[in-house]
Amino acid sequence: MEQLLHVKSLTMKDFPALQAMDTGIEDDYVVRIFDRLITSEEHRLFGLFQHNQMLAVGGYSLFGQKKFAMLGRLRSDRRFQTKGNATELLKPIIKDLKEDPDVKWIGANTHLSNLAARRVLDKLGIEQGPVIHYLTLTRPELLSGHTPGPVWRELDSVDDKRHLLMNVSENKLQMFPYECYYPLPFDNALFTDEYLKEASFYQKPDKTRFVIVKNDTKKYDYSHVKYFWDDHYDQPGFFETIVDHWEKHPHHAGCWIDFSHQGFQNIPDPSAYDVQEPWILYGAWK
Repeated sequence: MEQLLHVKSLTMKDFPALQAMDTGIEDDYVVRIFDRLITSEEHRLFGLFQHNQMLAVGGYSLFGQKKFAMLGRLRSDRRFQTKGNATELLKPIIKDLKEDPDVKWIGANTHLSNLAARRVLDKLGIEQGPVIHYLTLTRPELLSGHTPGPVWRELDSVDDKRHLLMNVSENKLQMFPYECYYPLPFDNALFTDEYLKEASFYQKPDKTRFVIVKNDTKKYDYSHVKYFWDDHYDQPGFFETIVDHWEKHPHHAGCWIDFSHQGFQNIPDPSAYDVQEPWILYGAWK
């Protein structure tokens, strides 16, 4: 009789089974940082097994004092991909998250073209959210169509930073770009003193706009730009400000900017950027 599928939290004993999976991903970072993922308080990793063979792997990361759970790191063995293994893996994970009183929101972020992953999320009742374009400004000398201006004033006070965030009256992104690849609901639980201290806030001279740049690492180091409007090219000094931040951190690969779909459409010439395929954020409040 064939053994039933089962899901379990992964330990170092499961590392050979992970290595034996045929995912088609070269230099998979989940393999590279496996030991950190399974020992971290913020990350959990699970495997779907039949006998001793791992058919799928995935997990979640917790943010905002464990209020937000972002599903991710989902990989399936290509030899068994048509069997619904991703859904079978995520079902008990989501069930446990729904029963966790600390977790208030469950989400996932995937490529817009990843129809298989999107079908899984639809099956699991996680709703579609905004489309997000991730661009990295790497060739600022090729910028065109923007409005030049002076570098915006940097703020030092944590109270001033929080005041700006809590008075955002519109947010074209429809989310908060907490980290590169990790958009989350715009929520005060994310705005801890430590987070605000580490983030650089720059305010336009007329105080009608501000931009946040926070250093982040996703394989490479980035100046991660958080801007809640679609008028990047209309604001004098916007690009001078983020490039000035980057120049203070010359080891960074560039300025990572999260654009809404409309903000992306407003770019007159994308040649200054490294452009990724668009992503879509899914999420559901409990």
